[in-house]
Amino acid sequence: MLPNLRELATSGVVAANVRSTLRLTRSTPELRRQLHVTVRSQSQVIAISATDDVADHARQVAQEAAVVFAQLVEARFGTGELALHAAVLDSAHVLGGPERHLARNALIGALVGLLLGAASMFVLASGTRPAVAAGGDDQDLRKREGLVDQRVKGVTARERALAERAGKLAAREQELDGRAAALEAAEREVGSRAGEVATGQRELADRSAEIAASKRELETLAAAPPPPVPEPVSIPATEAEPALPPRTGTWNLNELQAAVDAYVDATPEQAEAWRTYLFFVREHASPDGTLPRSLDPLIADVFADIVNRRAPS
Repeated sequence: MLPNLRELATSGVVAANVRSTLRLTRSTPELRRQLHVTVRSQSQVIAISATDDVADHARQVAQEAAVVFAQLVEARFGTGELALHAAVLDSAHVLGGPERHLARNALIGALVGLLLGAASMFVLASGTRPAVAAGGDDQDLRKREGLVDQRVKGVTARERALAERAGKLAAREQELDGRAAALEAAEREVGSRAGEVATGQRELADRSAEIAASKRELETLAAAPPPPVPEPVSIPATEAEPALPPRTGTWNLNELQAAVDAYVDATPEQAEAWRTYLFFVREHASPDGTLPRSLDPLIADVFADIVNRRAPS
């Protein structure tokens, strides 16, 4: 039976399960060549060892192979009248110095330069689970079993602590991902608002340039000599009087302001232009609102819709 179990321990089923669990990149045949099984003479103890360039990798492979092997023994031989059970007697650990046995020394000699991985001890028993003796008396065996139990409890506690820490790390990673997403969204919003501000600044600059050009035009017209007074034009009696009476010399700023405010048919752009011109001509008006005659052509051109409006008959 033990030779058959030894073949099972190095079978492709064990190697494939170890490869899948540990997510190894090497192939199943390559992993099988790294696994080695020996049967202790005159005992029911099987030692599984593994070799690798990295000692910790070998320990992981040997430990997982031990667990998989125990599960396979339970699944295949754990039922029936003569049930066979397997349990891990000693967790995998790196072997060194006098702890190495002849079989492992031969393996090291065959694989010069490789680190011997680890060995997992199995106790195989029938349904009655007889005592396992690998040398020594019952007291020594009970002492070893107690040490094994302590090591198992320690490993279980470390695994629970690692699982709890992994959960905390996962939650922390999720929190960091959420904060990173919020930061990216805020950066995009800031970039969009910066673009809007830049567009507004360009529009303000263009508007300032237009206002400056209008001011220069008004100053030029104000400094020019007054044009000759046009002859009065007779208006047919059938037509309505203009909203603003034409003046022989100048226009009045206050009356122009009132006419602009009362004109309801102007477009927003036209009303804005009229207010702009009124703002700049205000500095040329006298205290009573009278404007100089030199601005008459400009006023007649800019405010033509108000000056030439006719009252309905």
